[in-house]
Amino acid sequence: MAIPVAFVVNNFDVGGLEKVVLSLLRRIDTDAFVPYAVCVDGPGKLFADVPLPKERILVLDKKGAKKFGPFSFDPSVLTTMAKFFFANGIRVVHAHNLAPLVLAGLAARLVMPRPKVVYSEHNQIYSASDTHAARFKHYVKLADRVVAVSYDLERTLARRASLTKNVQVIHNGIDGKRFTRDESAISRIREELGVAKDEFLVGTAVVISKQKGIIHLLGAAEQVLARDPKVRFAIAGDGPLRKELEERAKPFGDRVKFLGYRSDIPHFVSALDCYVLPSLWEGLPLALLEGLAIGVPLVATTVGGNPEVIVPGENGYLVPPKDETALADALLRVKEGGPAFAAEVRARGRGRFERAFSEEAMTRAHERLFDALQKDT
Repeated sequence: MAIPVAFVVNNFDVGGLEKVVLSLLRRIDTDAFVPYAVCVDGPGKLFADVPLPKERILVLDKKGAKKFGPFSFDPSVLTTMAKFFFANGIRVVHAHNLAPLVLAGLAARLVMPRPKVVYSEHNQIYSASDTHAARFKHYVKLADRVVAVSYDLERTLARRASLTKNVQVIHNGIDGKRFTRDESAISRIREELGVAKDEFLVGTAVVISKQKGIIHLLGAAEQVLARDPKVRFAIAGDGPLRKELEERAKPFGDRVKFLGYRSDIPHFVSALDCYVLPSLWEGLPLALLEGLAIGVPLVATTVGGNPEVIVPGENGYLVPPKDETALADALLRVKEGGPAFAAEVRARGRGRFERAFSEEAMTRAHERLFDALQKDT
């Protein structure tokens, strides 16, 4: 008999966590599992991509929210969620990030027989204050099993939250069919961006927030352009720091462009000579997996799961976070490697991606976890 599984998120806004959940909803074996989705704070911008009939989706909001410790929620949310779990015979609740864990974990305890609760930690613990990390130790007890999206995150959970039992690593994965090198798009994108044939294009596609460290990319860009003016930078995406960083980049003229949201990320990444991710903290960023699948040389910081994706000298380079000089050096090192290094990266990258970071590998690992939890009941 198929196991009903409810995936619980804040909402389906644009972000890596949300894309991971959408992948699981798309790829889960529907002969063995029946997927449901719960949003605790409205639908979000990607809600239209949820591949479920409306009767298997519950959308809540925080309009009647009251403050309970560090969380704001309407107490009726718990009863509404519990009724949804009970009516659909939910046996596994899979919460992503802390607020969904608390709400879904409590709601699950209002249902008999109680569903098993899985909690996926994506990256919140990295930026948590000591106070929040201490609270996390208590909240995470609502979960029967914890998924860390990288080995570094597993170690961080042990160090900061004393969480050493019932934790397993499942790497994030993406749809490899979407992220393949598109030769036909390369010249079109580079022409659009004004990149000459003898110029080197560095790019990234992220939510433009403090986490992604774009301010340090601009610092590195200044050093790169002082040493080699035949480099251009393209930053795709939107976010709270975009206007501020656009002002900071004005002295670079058209050498640094902010492109805003793009719907053609696989084409954009295919056109890059180097994909850069200067993050201050990460879980396991989908952006690096996209670059790996397409076969673009990668440069990223030594945070979170980044070192689990990048093998220095094989598919790119790693640098310390906030170290703008090291970042500039690494970008120029990729440029100096030329077409020969880029070809080596393409040759190696796809196999590494398929083995460890595909949507298929991620989904099958989650299915084994859900199945094991039911056998433990």
